[in-house]
Amino acid sequence: MKKVFSLMLLLATIFTFTSCGGDDDEPDNTKLSKTSYSLYHEENQEIEGTNVSGLVWDSENEFVATVKNGVITGQFVGKTMVKSSTNLSFTAEVKPRYHTYEEPSLDWGASKATIKAKYGTPYSENATGLIYKTTNSNAPMMIFVFENNKMSNCGVVCKISTASQLADFLLERYLPVKVDTNNYSATLLHCYGKINDPQVDFGVAMQYSSSIGGILVAYTPTTASKSRSSNDVDFGEAFNALEQILR
Repeated sequence: MKKVFSLMLLLATIFTFTSCGGDDDEPDNTKLSKTSYSLYHEENQEIEGTNVSGLVWDSENEFVATVKNGVITGQFVGKTMVKSSTNLSFTAEVKPRYHTYEEPSLDWGASKATIKAKYGTPYSENATGLIYKTTNSNAPMMIFVFENNKMSNCGVVCKISTASQLADFLLERYLPVKVDTNNYSATLLHCYGKINDPQVDFGVAMQYSSSIGGILVAYTPTTASKSRSSNDVDFGEAFNALEQILR
């Protein structure tokens, strides 16, 4: 009887070792149901899949989308890759709700010839700028400013009637850093990377201009390739340059 008991115990031990020892060889049972998500600014979506609720996720560009507790939150318009600690990954794209106007080319340093090749013959031209009339009634004019034949600033003129829609258009794309309701102006930045270590490559500002009878939206690059402050974007100079060309 003792021998039978010992044999049974030995078999049970072997079975236990065999079962446990195979865990490392078993495939990971976490699986995504989707490899891409599309959402809007400030919209939330849960990550879909098998055994993914406890995973930690990292977004390459947190200014496009962040992930917390298995929920994706859309930040600003763009696309980013999101990865888990187990090497699962998906793309998150934040799409725009508002299409107030087509934003001008942000090819900083481009020559006049390059801009003309893209947009055609300008409505008006002088030594430092190009003006284009558009077919968009919301933003009938597009302007490019040049220094030493290199594009340094650009902008659009929007009708006052588009003010509310224009604000939504910009807020779903850029991070607001300053709003002055008394002067009908706002300053926003295009950021990328991590929220706790933001990088900025260009800024956008809007203000009412009595001289042109509309809202002027200016785009201008930062003074350095990587920046963390709106002080590196000279909007005063950008607005002056744009208004001078419009006169």
